[in-house]
Amino acid sequence: MADRTPIDELIDVASRLTALMERENAMLAAHDTGGIKGIQDEKLALTRAYTTRVREIHKDPTRLSAVTQAVRAEMKKVLLRFDEVAKRNEIALKAARDVNERVLKAIVDAANAQVPRVNGYSRTGGMAKPYGSAARIAAPPPVAVRQLA
Repeated sequence: MADRTPIDELIDVASRLTALMERENAMLAAHDTGGIKGIQDEKLALTRAYTTRVREIHKDPTRLSAVTQAVRAEMKKVLLRFDEVAKRNEIALKAARDVNERVLKAIVDAANAQVPRVNGYSRTGGMAKPYGSAARIAAPPPVAVRQLA
């Protein structure tokens, strides 16, 4: 078997990373957070390998001129597909992040709506604190648990 060139390795890594991102996109659409978490290490490793191969080729661009037209065509096809899937992955990840941020904001807003509001000033001239807040009522002491053997 002939030695694999950085171009061959780039094609292989880009193909594998493309397939992984397609799986991740499907998991994002299905809200499968467990599955997404399970592929993150592999995605990170493939991304690092992809970056390494691209850097190797950029360091020595003469390698590109040494490959056959068929390999160039395959590389172009694979990298165009990679770019397309990566863009869809970016959009899907951004959408998932936006949904999570909206859910968290709704939770915070709901919690804040339950906090009593006080308008006015205290006897000392500062802003009045709502009844039951830590500023008006001393917090109870921490509870200690004594374990008996």
